Amino acid sequence: MSDGKERINNKQFRDILICVMWPATINYGSGILARRVGRDMWICGIISILTVLPFIIMAIRIGRNFPGKTVVEYSTDLLGTVLGKALGLLISIYFFILASSSITMYIQHLTGFLLPGTPFLVVSTLHIFIICYLIWNGYEVVGRTSVIAFAMAIIFYLLVFMACLPEIDLDRILPAFDSGFFPVLKSSIDSDSFVGFVPLLVGLLLPIVHDKKKAFSSAAAGLLIGGGFFVFYFVAELMVMGPQVVAMMRIASMDFVRSIQITKYLHRFESFMVALWYWSIMTQAGIAALCSLEGFMQTVKIKKKSPVVIIIFGLALVTFTYYIGKNDVLFLKIREYLWKYISVPIDFGVPLLLFCALGFKKITRFAEKKL
Repeated sequence: MSDGKERINNKQFRDILICVMWPATINYGSGILARRVGRDMWICGIISILTVLPFIIMAIRIGRNFPGKTVVEYSTDLLGTVLGKALGLLISIYFFILASSSITMYIQHLTGFLLPGTPFLVVSTLHIFIICYLIWNGYEVVGRTSVIAFAMAIIFYLLVFMACLPEIDLDRILPAFDSGFFPVLKSSIDSDSFVGFVPLLVGLLLPIVHDKKKAFSSAAAGLLIGGGFFVFYFVAELMVMGPQVVAMMRIASMDFVRSIQITKYLHRFESFMVALWYWSIMTQAGIAALCSLEGFMQTVKIKKKSPVVIIIFGLALVTFTYYIGKNDVLFLKIREYLWKYISVPIDFGVPLLLFCALGFKKITRFAEKKL
């Protein structure tokens, strides 16, 4: 690790994982899944949660064999210098793209509904300035921010629950597996493309978690709570708007919030809801960007963050975000049709590769001792 003094407690670790699970998933995921399997989209979410859990176990088991090292650092121990550094660079680039994608989703949300006349570049630059501030202050500040974000998420979902109660119709989510078991199982890959990076994130954060003995319980709690958030939102969207309407939306989450009201006097509270949602999407982008930079520094052996490094990183993030996000339709097509073929092999392939390499290394050592 670049800074052995940084620590986050287990509550912060849990809350970071909660914050990366739900904000982007409800933003783009519901529309994508509704177009695939209609009313069964919430089942895809549950399958994804259950799919990610074993890979979190893998990440923690591998990490415990290399105390104080991140997945980037112990990759060279398991795969050799060349392959290990190549994998570390891949992970760094991957989290850079994840951060940019998260920022793009937020900016498109903001400019599409609340600030339609504001140039994408202006809003994204301001948002990335905040992300760079989080990067400069490190994991501890991101961890404290995630605690606030979790509290804001609870308020967000309580308001959604109260607002949608008069509108719910259970017939809109039944019968289960209306699209068939295998189509739902196949479409869960689209959901995996939003939440599947959590095992890699665990591999990067584990060395700085205060109580590593309780790391799995904290990670599992974060996965289940964050997953429960977006599954609940999927169900609420379906019961209020129906699968056909959700499928028509590019950002169904905002149209859902705009369609519900708490009282007859408060008809348009979407700005307040976006403010609550912002804390989690900011944490998601911040932790992804920080992991990207730290992963790159660990790969090329840069030992200390400097303002110059962060400025260069921020400018690269602004540039990349602008080019992938300025065209809403193009970004949606990439996110819906292409991204899963890139993300899912990395999300699940890297932990599986390292787990197998660790097993092979242990078997080899055992055989050598026997000889």
